Amino acid sequence: MADRRDGTTWVALELTRAGEKLVEENQLADNLRRLLGVEEDWAIFIPARVYEKNGKKITIHLMEGYAFIATGLDEVVYFRLEHTKLVEQVMATRGSRGIRVLSVIPDGKIADLRKQLSQEVAADIIPGMTVRVLDGIYSKLEGIVLDTEDDHAVIHFELRSLKVISKVPKAFLETP
Repeated sequence: MADRRDGTTWVALELTRAGEKLVEENQLADNLRRLLGVEEDWAIFIPARVYEKNGKKITIHLMEGYAFIATGLDEVVYFRLEHTKLVEQVMATRGSRGIRVLSVIPDGKIADLRKQLSQEVAADIIPGMTVRVLDGIYSKLEGIVLDTEDDHAVIHFELRSLKVISKVPKAFLETP
């Protein structure tokens, strides 16, 4: 059995108004990665989703004012974010000697938040929308919603040599 301490944990950030503005512009994750000096695949979860519906930009916030970054860097790297215009504070506790220690969140809690956000977005999926598949055999593909049912959407995928129409659970979809 794997040691659960080896699993991904997350650092919570409380965002400034400038950070929240970047959430609305769908640019916060890229800015945080740049400030941290990490690659573009470093895990960051922003509990909000921005997409277009009927020509209007829609933002669904699950937890307004917060973002989560995967652990794995030196603690001081996370705390340095507090000296930027994007982060109000990094969630931490005071250790026995008064030294700040990161408060980490287990991956299961973030997975629950991701699922909850997907369900919120799924309620707004309509025909004509472009969506990206998060899980299943069409994972990472983008397609156009042709029709919706209670908990599924009919998606048209067009690849170079193949066109496919498939039913995908709405919970597996996000708007790019």
